[in-house]
Amino acid sequence: MNILQVTPYFPPAWAYGGPPRVIYELSRELVRQGHAVTTLTTDALDSRRRAAPRRETIDGIEVVRLRNLSNALAWHQAFLPVGVISFVRKHIDDFDIVHLHTLRTVQNALIHRFSSRHGTPYVLSAHGSVQRIVRQTTLKAIFDQLTGNRLLRDARKLIAQSNVERREYESAGVPGAKISVVSNGIDASMYENLPAPGGFAKSFDLDGKHLITYLGRLSPGKGLDDLFAAFREILQVRQDCVLVVAGPDDGYQSQLARLAERVSMSDRVLFTGYLGSLQKLQLLVDSAVIVYPAAYESFGLVPVEALLCGTPVVVSKETGCGELIERAQAGITFSFGDMTRLRDALLAVLEDGQTMGPMVRRGRDFILRELNWTRISKEMESIYASAIATAN
Repeated sequence: MNILQVTPYFPPAWAYGGPPRVIYELSRELVRQGHAVTTLTTDALDSRRRAAPRRETIDGIEVVRLRNLSNALAWHQAFLPVGVISFVRKHIDDFDIVHLHTLRTVQNALIHRFSSRHGTPYVLSAHGSVQRIVRQTTLKAIFDQLTGNRLLRDARKLIAQSNVERREYESAGVPGAKISVVSNGIDASMYENLPAPGGFAKSFDLDGKHLITYLGRLSPGKGLDDLFAAFREILQVRQDCVLVVAGPDDGYQSQLARLAERVSMSDRVLFTGYLGSLQKLQLLVDSAVIVYPAAYESFGLVPVEALLCGTPVVVSKETGCGELIERAQAGITFSFGDMTRLRDALLAVLEDGQTMGPMVRRGRDFILRELNWTRISKEMESIYASAIATAN
């Protein structure tokens, strides 16, 4: 197959979280399986940096980067790439299938128009973007009226990362028969040669401390208020803990810092900002527990990465990764908003971490068996073939 992947961000745009890595690793595996893959993306890397707009080949993937009109707007999910129409007009007939990533983007709207005209089928992975939550809800509603609802309606298949996301598609009026649940995969080889323990703790002068770690974007809806409340109560019984809050700021860090100051625990909370690959691995290895307390997340790779690093996880049931953690019996889950259960789960890990060993091992075995890219790419290949068949 000749496959076009359409995404607003692509490596090395790691600051945008899990989707760039998932799209890259899926594309790389499809190339290994003998398919031709082109990725149409933008030059956005983070809030300040851009890649050079150009065509290049990365691990056999043909990558076309288009310049955004505003990198600042792109950081707030308003991607405005120049040249989409020109590219699609010239090349749409070259592809057997188009895979759109995320829902509300200008490039998706334009490609939808050309796909309909030329009869090129597309599938869509929303990556948790179906719900109108957190911010810009009015603009999202307008986009949906103008084109978002048609994007969902006309897709040959809609790909959900979990049953959590399947329900979001269904709440938007998508028939269940159009939805395929395909978990994100992960390249476990990246976690075979881990850094020695202690590197992160030493670099931040945290030797001897137990690190309770949140790793992800700092934004509303991630459950960080509850995590701060639970951590405050943990400090009443344990003085050897530090809460590490790592990841790019989505405009929420100042509010969290004020909260920590108000309850007199600023000296026990470390905000690291975005971490590069090595620092991230060092943090995962050094943490006593990784906590993922989000109100909603269609998947979430961080707990999966933590388990591959041998670190216990405490995860909200309302997330796609919480769904997997329960299925694999690989960690402790809690209901979003249940701060007491969250506190007790974290204390249980801190006070008797040895009992978490079997859970971590079960999690690792599950990941290697179920989330390897060879298996996931075969599922996606089947979905592509089905979409192409129904278009003919």
